[in-house]
Amino acid sequence: MRGRDVVGQSFLGLAFHGRDDKAYEAVYLRPFNFRTDDPARKQHAVQYMSLPDFDWARLRKEFPEEFENPVDASLVPTDWIRLRLVVRDRDVQVYAGQVKTPMLEVRKLGAIEGGMVGLWVGSYQGDFANLVITPAK
Repeated sequence: MRGRDVVGQSFLGLAFHGRDDKAYEAVYLRPFNFRTDDPARKQHAVQYMSLPDFDWARLRKEFPEEFENPVDASLVPTDWIRLRLVVRDRDVQVYAGQVKTPMLEVRKLGAIEGGMVGLWVGSYQGDFANLVITPAK
């Protein structure tokens, strides 16, 4: 995926375990926070959420720094970035770029199993290519 380096206007990722456009889980990147000098914004580069109950604002307020993390400093906000999610049982692991260890590893908050998978862009745009979905073994 490829985002923009425009503060507050580039949110892109993947939605999964979707029932409809109001109930799903998602992991997304905020590319404009990848290389910021502001430590608080840097912490908010990758996000997990589970709608409708656990949006980013609630998670940030009630569980600060648990469902968000920085990304590897080598990632360029406007480059193509490989995003890989591993969803198993009650855990979600997020890999961005070529890293070997997860940049975010969280407990899964959603109760839906199976369901729809989709590209997620918040209310802005992003570029996507080469989506691959591999079922768990």
